[in-house]
Amino acid sequence: MLFALAVLLGALALGFARGGDLGHLGHLPLRRKRLVVAALLLQLLGGIAGGWRYPAGLALSALLVAAFLALNRGVRGTGLVAAGLLLNALVVGLNGAMPVSGDAMGRARLSTQDIISGADPRHELLAPDTRLGLLGDRVPVYLPGHPEVVSAGDVLVAAGLAELVVVGMGSARRRPRAGAGTARAAAPGPSARTSP
Repeated sequence: MLFALAVLLGALALGFARGGDLGHLGHLPLRRKRLVVAALLLQLLGGIAGGWRYPAGLALSALLVAAFLALNRGVRGTGLVAAGLLLNALVVGLNGAMPVSGDAMGRARLSTQDIISGADPRHELLAPDTRLGLLGDRVPVYLPGHPEVVSAGDVLVAAGLAELVVVGMGSARRRPRAGAGTARAAAPGPSARTSP
């Protein structure tokens, strides 16, 4: 999704502008990272298989990511990511596919042909009987050369990842250097000198 990539690039620029360092991201205290890899594989396989396997794979993927985020709830940004993924999984689970606003697609100058013909089984057009349609893809994003329509969940996920990047890039600056306080305490001051 180009929208999330654009937000992450903006977060990186902000992190650098604040004096952050990309290398600090590797020091974030994230536990059980394999859960995210497994979740991505489930989403990929569900999307390839199609049919009922897509919402099932998305639901299982959301559970794995929820477990990962619960284990890492102290890391800033993970709460927004968890909320966004939960909203997306909820609306897809209730409808069998992600509902998309035809009006929003029109405003983004995107065609609904693939959805109508069934060539895109992961999406369906919003209808009066759509459950929790407000959580579907309803926000047109006017990216140059690649307009998109995203959901409220997508916005929360992107915001959470951006917060994670910006805070993570500057996290090492907030940590005091090891032994700095001890060295200052041990250094002799003027009153500690003795006369010969």
